Amino acid sequence: MRLTGRQRLLLFAPLALVLGLGLVGPAILGLLGTFTTYAPGQTAIRLAGFNNYAAVLRDHVFAASIRNIAVFTLAAVPLELVIGFGLAYILRRPMRGRGLWRLLLLIPWLVSPIASGVMWHFLFASGQGVFDFGAAWLGLREGPSPLSQHGLALLTTVLVEVWRVAPLVAFLLLPGLVAIPVEKWEHATIEGASWLAQIRHVVLPAIRPLALAVTMLLVGLALGTFDAVLILTGGGPGTETVTPALYSYAAAFQVNNWPVGTASAWLIAGAVLVVGAVYVWLARSEPA
Repeated sequence: MRLTGRQRLLLFAPLALVLGLGLVGPAILGLLGTFTTYAPGQTAIRLAGFNNYAAVLRDHVFAASIRNIAVFTLAAVPLELVIGFGLAYILRRPMRGRGLWRLLLLIPWLVSPIASGVMWHFLFASGQGVFDFGAAWLGLREGPSPLSQHGLALLTTVLVEVWRVAPLVAFLLLPGLVAIPVEKWEHATIEGASWLAQIRHVVLPAIRPLALAVTMLLVGLALGTFDAVLILTGGGPGTETVTPALYSYAAAFQVNNWPVGTASAWLIAGAVLVVGAVYVWLARSEPA
């Protein structure tokens, strides 16, 4: 039975109501708050124009967070794609226990970022971590935690994020690889194509739209990185691992500067919207 326009409207009305009350409404109120001096407990609110955005952009801590998230994204996303693709490429062929391996791939992603951060913080903790326990058991000298070392803290957070997200990438790419017709693989093998040539000429053209969507998803997730970094390093040492999301949280809930915290959050949202716009443009330019 074909639905009329009114029936479709009634069908989607509950969803629109939930989104409006739970997502769009608070977001708009937050956006309006960035142009004021609002803070919980204040009785007087004044218009501030773009002063809150100017304060965020002048803050050297926010500048450091932009640099950190750029390095984080440029390092983590390619590693997640390469490792995830490699795992999916291995699992594309029928093998004993492949369903179990697929399930195991999701475990790092199913573990919450908070729990993952607690686990890795414990493993890396100096003096009480599992790695130091193993070193002491082997008679080796105890070393400082990489999470507290300049030059290593950001790299460590990148590797922890790659460990968590790369299996999800494999899980997302695997159906695309499995859907490639067997004839294409056989044709490439008969022509003597190496595995690298098969990836270039058989796999990548087939999964390009899927890979593009996964890449944009990873970039968006990276730009909003918060939970794991909060538990692992808290943004330290110094400002070496602070991210824009962590900066927004600290400004709003630790310093109680809600307008600045909300303004920085909207700058993050703007960056994610730009990534989404780039994806839409690239997806439309894909050949039919």
